[in-house]
Amino acid sequence: MEAAPFDHAAALAACAKGDESAFHRLYEHEAPHMLALCRRLMPSDPEGVLHDTLVLIWHNADQYDSSMGPARPWIYSVLRHVANGRRTRQTTPSPVSPPILPSASAVRGRLSSLASSEDDTAFKAVAHAYLHGADYSQLSTWLKKNETDLRKVVRRNLTDLAL
Repeated sequence: MEAAPFDHAAALAACAKGDESAFHRLYEHEAPHMLALCRRLMPSDPEGVLHDTLVLIWHNADQYDSSMGPARPWIYSVLRHVANGRRTRQTTPSPVSPPILPSASAVRGRLSSLASSEDDTAFKAVAHAYLHGADYSQLSTWLKKNETDLRKVVRRNLTDLAL
């Protein structure tokens, strides 16, 4: 018997009303996945990033607007925001060589077409921006591509992906 899909939007709506049991259900369902991403985004303090993310979600659940999209991506955007904020406050310089990305076979959904394309530049750029908070300047260094050309490739591929 298959479990019913988790309703992230309903959980956020209940959290916005102060329903602690809804927050616990959201935590039990999503925290393991969030922690895995935290370990990739901020290996030095994944639990701290998860904690701060969950606190922000609890305090700002009323800010979720279903007309802007599904609830689960909103939750993960909060997580990325927290991780990127911490990363920018760090005094350690960014790595000279790019961090390792997941293999193309591990990528699911619409991004898999970017990962499996002959020229995987757009996938690498999007993945490094998402997972490591890299900007175009850093991406051009890591991928050894001209920044302007890199912007064009990424925009073109993301536009094609959205269609």
